[in-house]
Amino acid sequence: MIHVTNVLKAVNIDIKRKVFKEILDNLGGNLRIIVSAAAPIDGKVGKWVEDIGIKFLQGYGLTETAPIAALTPEYVSSPYDSTGIAVIDTDIKVINPNENGEGELLIKGPTVMLGYYENEEATKTALEGGYFHSGDIGRIDENGFIYITGRSKNVIVTQNGKNIYPEEIEMMLGNIDEIAECMVYGKEDEENKENKELVITARIKPNYTKIEELHGANLSDEEIYKIIWDKVKENNKKLTSYKAVKKIEIKKDDFEKTTTMKIKRYAEINKK
Repeated sequence: MIHVTNVLKAVNIDIKRKVFKEILDNLGGNLRIIVSAAAPIDGKVGKWVEDIGIKFLQGYGLTETAPIAALTPEYVSSPYDSTGIAVIDTDIKVINPNENGEGELLIKGPTVMLGYYENEEATKTALEGGYFHSGDIGRIDENGFIYITGRSKNVIVTQNGKNIYPEEIEMMLGNIDEIAECMVYGKEDEENKENKELVITARIKPNYTKIEELHGANLSDEEIYKIIWDKVKENNKKLTSYKAVKKIEIKKDDFEKTTTMKIKRYAEINKK
């Protein structure tokens, strides 16, 4: 029915809210828009939301931009993996872009902060010519739509100068049923320290419920490790070779998180 209703909508016949009334009623019946923000979301989720008749929007910003800087316009058909376009009177640009057009996003506009309270040094670092250094890495397409690919402080730089954004790999691994949560980072090669090459490592909390459902109960730690590693290697085939995960670590307890439920990356990395 999603396919049928999409075809009809393409010719300006929108019957989605009638066809999917049962789902919409379970969401209160009047839900018209869902806005996603604060963390990456798979574009497939946004597409499904719109496929059942709810407008899906994405917002982007930081505390320093009070807090919105970009938003998906309700009045246009937007790419589901984009965080929208700059809000009115705001300019967002990319500096030092790589071959893919990705670089740090700088933001200028009336909602950008004046500075950090009683911290002139941090203010000078963050603000330059009226633009705020967001610390986010992204690109902007020809229509002004912004795509966030990672955080500059999280970027893993290979020996040959390639940039790897762990968020991209984490989102892909997050689609694996056997994985509950994961964190990707560059780990020093303990066996070859003089090489100084970082090993792309995934710290993974298994989804034990799914593993039992799909692979059976009473599995040993070694068997669970093999199941996860096989899935990760399968996912590696979708990645450019230098982005492939070379090592996994199984985590049995919960990840340390912020109040907004984001993994505290550096706190986790510093754990033995």
